[in-house]
Amino acid sequence: MILELKGVGAGYGRIPILNHVDMCVSEGECIGLWGPNGMGKTTLLKTILGYLPATSGYINFMSEDITQVATHERARKGLGLVPQGRQIFPALTVLENLRMGAALSGEEERHVIEEVLEQFPRLKALLKRTGGTTLRR
Repeated sequence: MILELKGVGAGYGRIPILNHVDMCVSEGECIGLWGPNGMGKTTLLKTILGYLPATSGYINFMSEDITQVATHERARKGLGLVPQGRQIFPALTVLENLRMGAALSGEEERHVIEEVLEQFPRLKALLKRTGGTTLRR
């Protein structure tokens, strides 16, 4: 099991948003999370990543309880989020943006960037383009 949530609760102050969430993600599995606005999708992701504390239950990642682990330590263990939208540095090139993302990975920058380009080969042709450039179709 890569990720397991059992009875997870979370919220904002005294306002509960998540209540007894159970979820499992196995190795090689791809899952989707959907629903209308305001139903707790982002709150769930923030809780898994540690941006919001779980108020109940537990979160296991790679067979380790990370419920109380700090956000930056969860990132070092391999948990991350690619947010929707262009939350990049628009004045930097695509390569510079990738270098910023690789800076805190703990791995050699070259290897991180090679892995990203392997996953997203269309970026290779855009490495010198500024991140804020819009693509024309």
